[in-house]
Amino acid sequence: MKQNKRIHTARRKMSHVLDEIYTALLLAGGTELDLSIRREEEGLRLQARGDFLPERRREMERMAEFLQPEVRSPAMVEEFWALAGGDRYTTDSELALVGHIVDQASVEVAQDHLSLELYIAF
Repeated sequence: MKQNKRIHTARRKMSHVLDEIYTALLLAGGTELDLSIRREEEGLRLQARGDFLPERRREMERMAEFLQPEVRSPAMVEEFWALAGGDRYTTDSELALVGHIVDQASVEVAQDHLSLELYIAF
């Protein structure tokens, strides 16, 4: 039963992560976004690639910083999880929360596109 709860929690977290990623890219002028989610033995892996307007590159670089914090705080995630709504526009604080939700992150920002891989363990 405990494993089922961890899987359910990981799915909810991934749903929030997806919402924030595609919203951020669309707000940055993206016209195409490819998402792939793979269920692995111990978690969920998201791979995404999308474009954005070249003048919005700095915003994407900030998103990459938020998604790859030097130290992740599980306590912060537990404290603020219920406060992160899915019906608002993406904000820096929500992307920072996503950075703490995921267990692993790799983000590459090029001139006009972004590639990322995020992992959430069960």
